[in-house]
Amino acid sequence: MQLSVGSYPRGIGLGIAMMAQTNVAGRILKFVSDGFLNENKTPRVFRREETIAIGAKLLKDVSSGKDIISMGVSESGWKGRISNITTKYRIENNQIILNVSKSFLTNGANCSGFLIVAKSPSETFDVIYVARDLYGLELEIFDLEYAKEATHCRLKGNDLSLPLKNLFFFNYQDFAPEIHLSEMLSASALFCGYTNLILKTLLKEKRDSDPRNIGKIIDIQQLLYSKVLDISRQKDQDPNFRMEWVHPYGYETALDLIYSWLTDLVSGVELANMFPDIGLFYSIHPGKTPIYQKNILKKIRSLKNTPTK
Repeated sequence: MQLSVGSYPRGIGLGIAMMAQTNVAGRILKFVSDGFLNENKTPRVFRREETIAIGAKLLKDVSSGKDIISMGVSESGWKGRISNITTKYRIENNQIILNVSKSFLTNGANCSGFLIVAKSPSETFDVIYVARDLYGLELEIFDLEYAKEATHCRLKGNDLSLPLKNLFFFNYQDFAPEIHLSEMLSASALFCGYTNLILKTLLKEKRDSDPRNIGKIIDIQQLLYSKVLDISRQKDQDPNFRMEWVHPYGYETALDLIYSWLTDLVSGVELANMFPDIGLFYSIHPGKTPIYQKNILKKIRSLKNTPTK
């Protein structure tokens, strides 16, 4: 699905919007609608049945295309670490009091509400449902230079008051790596599709392209996509499968290799002008994220400690 979407001229923006809705917000809504709120050993849900009912309705509306829900994790200066999140909440007089500052919410322009990750007084990171029309919530819509079919917004608000039933999901930090890596798996498929689009276009417009470079790009793209399909099958077949078992699987390296070969065919400036959505994949390089650095070091240590025959 994502490969096919990515191979169309406007497919990257649509793919990003679907990724955010399905892999991120949709994942939390599915948990809640199934009655899994991740309280761990300490019961903390104040309005369990009402919370589950809200989650089920939102999931139904999202699944049928009637609604859009955006997820708010990223903040200015958070550097990709949940522990750096400063948005926080407390409970007072049977109300959630939320102070929120989120810098990047995909699908934020047209959604009806947001799932906001906020720090609790006990230092956990929980998810709170915030309706778009909540009094005091400030929303700023903005566009990126690429993938413009996906909309984005920023949120701010101080001492916002919400009912207890909007405290949706607990200990998001337990699932954040898995959700992020699932999102990156979809991004890998999108990148493979976009590579197809780039190659087809260049072959039509530049008949003197070096076939050796084209061949290397195709090889790496197909190797990456076969890995994406294999991991996707494992995820579908095993409900206990975890992305960290197989990450990294080559996406980060494929990004670098394919870009270097593409810029042997055309200049970096020309590539960006012809295919502006390519900026999406390199704006925040996944190879620079904390989770990549952690997992690649884990693989290196494992290889180092494996006895040779």
